[in-house]
Parts: sequence; structure tokens; C-alpha cells
Amino acid sequence: MEKETKNNWSFEDQDVILSDLKGLIQIVSTNGDAGEVTDEAPLGERINQAIDYVVDLGHKYGFRGKNLDGYVGWLEIGPEDAEEMVGILSHVDVVPVSDGWSYPPHDTTIKDGKIFGRGTLDDKGPLVATLHAMKAVNDSGVPLDRRIRVIFGGDEESGRNRCMEHYKKTEEIPTVAFSPDADYPVIFAEKGIQGIKIYADDLKGDDLKLESGTVINIVPDKASAQVNGKEYSAQGTAAHAMEPEKGDNALLKLGKMLEKEGVKHPFLDLLDMANVKDLNIALSDDVSGNLTFNPAVAHVDGPSASLECDIRYPVTLKPDQFDPEIAKAVAPLGFKVEETKHLAPLYVKRDSELVQKLLKVYEDYIGEKAEPISLGGGTYAREFDNAVAFGILFPGEENMCHQTDEYWSLNDLQANLQIIADAIQSLGTK
Repeated sequence: MEKETKNNWSFEDQDVILSDLKGLIQIVSTNGDAGEVTDEAPLGERINQAIDYVVDLGHKYGFRGKNLDGYVGWLEIGPEDAEEMVGILSHVDVVPVSDGWSYPPHDTTIKDGKIFGRGTLDDKGPLVATLHAMKAVNDSGVPLDRRIRVIFGGDEESGRNRCMEHYKKTEEIPTVAFSPDADYPVIFAEKGIQGIKIYADDLKGDDLKLESGTVINIVPDKASAQVNGKEYSAQGTAAHAMEPEKGDNALLKLGKMLEKEGVKHPFLDLLDMANVKDLNIALSDDVSGNLTFNPAVAHVDGPSASLECDIRYPVTLKPDQFDPEIAKAVAPLGFKVEETKHLAPLYVKRDSELVQKLLKVYEDYIGEKAEPISLGGGTYAREFDNAVAFGILFPGEENMCHQTDEYWSLNDLQANLQIIADAIQSLGTK
């Protein structure tokens, strides 16, 4: 994807950019398995090494910045005395590698116009592209009214984001920010994410033992049960909890199967009502759409039972508008409800400076009008109030994040260099 744009930035040769990326990918900064944990490297020695590597690259290219105690690093360009700052949010940690890779996962292999390697797309490739976009803007002499700061954490993939929590304790919060760790055009709204557990310890019914799911944000594709010595199982199709309708929930299938077999247990009655209609939570808004409900992780051992569920709720709502309805619906069956996780929605208005400037950058690049989008999923942009996700995948492209043979195309690397540089100039100028 190559378009004419108003700026003619001078980027380093592609070989230099790929060499910088190769060095970062060769550091095996797997979240939760990054080597020895120490006071200097609280997330693992290789995550600390990756942060140091990026900081050193930034210093080589003339940026200000540092490693913050092995949790997160930052690098900055622009006038040091500027009161306002634009943040660009990225991360150096990656997910584990599964079997079946065609190429060395912790290296870069260029083939058929693609860069293969763990982190090329999520998020080491975009981070290196950001560094080189910053360098191009810095070297150009374009005047900026705001400082530009890339903030790169080491704990994004766990979902705990200890990196950004550490950053917020001592460092400056960006005036506006974007994260090149999702999709184009601009993601201005992300639904709230809540985890709940529906549980009981004194149920009466058949001697049922049941298991399904491992994490609440995935539609379970397997479920199994045992009743009076007889075993049952169901197979479904996994899908992300932000779009549960794209999956086939094995737990719900198993519940129906057991009922047809004549099994009686309050947990099966609970499964019958584990949907937005029967729980009386079929809510929506005009900004981000419908509330979704994913019953996922189940454990039943006779009188004790629990069901862990993922809720993605519209950005204009709050949990107190639907949590009491869930509790009211399940109480007659003997169940209680507790919250296990909560991430507030992200919502930056469409007409804000941040959304409109980024949208124009994207439109100028592709040469046509576009609309900002909302998601049921969560991005790194949630870490700050006035932040959105912006790039790096174009509409219709294959998303290889977390996949075997993860790759980023060379064409997209070049496109994102241009777009990120344009975004830096646009947001960096009042």
C-alpha cells in the first residue's frame, strides 16, 4: 500500500530499520518467561534487556530517555521546555511461541515480502517503526509545539500492565496519546470489560462433575462431564469473547446434551439462562453497540459449582446498570455473583482533536474518507484517559498477532513509517 502524502520524510535505509528490529526480536522477552527476576529486572532479565536495547537505540538517534526500573522505558524528541506531550504507547514483551513455526521465531526471516518472527507485528515491529518515524521528524527540523514521547512497557501481554502502573507513579501523563498496536483507521471507543464468577456451594441434584474452559475471554471449544459414572463431552469452536457469536460454545452444548439425558442439576438451569435475554442484560448504545456475555470457565463437583463469564459492555454504561440484574436472575437457583476483573471503557469523542487529527492523517494517506471505529476488545490505549489505538493493520488484512509464523509485511512497515511520522507532526503541532 503506497500513497502520495504531503510530507516527504527521509527515513533510514530499510536494511538499517530491519537490523534494529532483528536485534530486538533476538531478545527473547516472553512475558512471564523472560529469565531471572531480580530487583533490577522485576519482569525478567530479558525484558529489562529489551528495554535497555530500545533506550540505547534512542540515545544513538539523539533522543532523550531512560529505563524505568526494568518495568518500562521512554524516549523523547521535541522542545524540552514544551509543557504538553504526545505519547506513543508500545511494548517489548511478547507471547510464548508454540510448535509449528516454519522459521526461527526469535529472529527475522524475510520471505515473499514478509518479515517473520515473534513480535514483528505485536509489538516490536511497530515500536522500531515508531523510533524511525521519530528520527525522521527530528532530523527534518519540522517545528513542534509538543514533546513526542514513545513509552514502551514490558508487561502488556499479561493484561496486568504493571509497566504502565509503574510509569504513572513517577512520570508525566501524556496530553494526548495513541497506540500503534491495533487497527486503522482510529479506534475511538472500546467496551468495558468485566469478569464475573457465578457460584454456589450447597446445590442439590444429580452427582454431576463438569469442566470447561481455561480463560474467560475465549469461547470454550471443549467441555466434559461425568454423571453417575457415565462420561459426556462436547466440542465447539473457539472465538474471542468480544465476538462470542462467532464461536460455538461447547459448555452450552454440553448443558443441553445433559438435559436431554435427563440429568437434573441447578447448574444446568444456570446454563439455560446464561445469555443476555434471560439475564435481562440485553443492553446497547449508539456508540459501541451491544453488551456481550460469554459463559466460559466452569467447574462443577456435586453440590459446588462455579461459572466464570466475560462481559463486554457499551461505553456509555456502568456495571451497576446490569450487575444487579444478573444477581437477581441467578439467586432463585441458589447462586451468588462476584466481580473478578474490571477494565473501564475507553471513549474519546469522535470530534476530539486527537481523533480528528489522526483520522485526517489516515485519510490523507489512503486518499479516501474513513470513519473511526469501536471495539469490543481492549488495547494498550486504555492506560491513559485521552488515548486511542491507531494502526498498524489496515482494514481487511490478516492479523497474525500471537499466531504461529507471525509476520509483518515490508510494504506495511514502509506505510506505517510514513503514517506515524505524519501523526507525530500533526499531534505535535497545536
